[in-house]
This record gives sequence, structure tokens and C-alpha cells, in this order.
Amino acid sequence: MPQKALLDPNLDRVIRDLKDQKEEAYQKRTNNEAVAWSRPKLQEWDGDLQTQEALVAIAREFNTDKAEEALIAAFTPGDPGNNSDGIVLPLQIDYLAQMERAFRARHSQPFHRALAHYSTREKGHGQDTGALVGQALEYFNQIIKQGSSGAGGTV
Repeated sequence: MPQKALLDPNLDRVIRDLKDQKEEAYQKRTNNEAVAWSRPKLQEWDGDLQTQEALVAIAREFNTDKAEEALIAAFTPGDPGNNSDGIVLPLQIDYLAQMERAFRARHSQPFHRALAHYSTREKGHGQDTGALVGQALEYFNQIIKQGSSGAGGTV
């Protein structure tokens, strides 16, 4: 069973961009400097939050087409993927969907409440060993490696 899993390139981009933004934001907050709202780096979406078209376009910034295509391929009869494909691909799709929901929720809360929840998370998210790069990306890569070893168990 050949492995179908991959690290979705858009997920990788969004997580690394967010990690960099968090690192910078934490440094600015600790120096009492103004911090810009974090958001996905603009690809197709222009940053507009006022129109229906713009709100739909936000979804493209959190796109997981590559992971979705690989997941479909992993369950193709006659040429299935392996166990890690069924674990890591839906996990990546769900992870980016959670990020999109968090982004949308932040824009629907009062500012003071959003800010109170926001500043502490920045410190953890901005670290190489934090929840984004140190845990999420590493976890996805470990599942892919473990599935590709053929022996299971050790990496």
C-alpha cells in the first residue's frame, strides 16, 4: 500500500505565517508597541470583511484541496493508501477548518474580550516549540513518517 499522505502546502504556509506573526506580536506587546491583527497572508482574499463575496473568499485562504485530493486517493479501491493516510489527512483538513472558525469568531466578538484571550496565546504560538510549528506540523510529519516506514511503530 503506497502512502498517499502529504503535508498540505497551504496548511504549512498558514501555520508558518501565523507562527511568525505571533512571534512578532508577542515582542511588540512586551515592548508596549501597537500590534496589527493577525490574519492569513493575502493570497486571493483582499482583506475585506464587509461584503458577502469577501466573507466567502476568506475560505480560500484556509483551503485544503491537496489534502482532500490525497484523502480521496487513499481510499481508492484497488490502490488504497496506508493507515497514516487515514489519520493525518483528515486531521490536517480539520486543523485548518478550526483555524478558519477561530479567525471568523475573533471578528464577531467585542474587541476587549478578543484582546484578553488573544495576547497570552501569542507567546505560545510564536515559539518554535509552540502549538503551531513545534506540535502541529511536527505531529503531522511524524504520522506521515511512521506510515511510510512500512514497519509501523518507530520512526
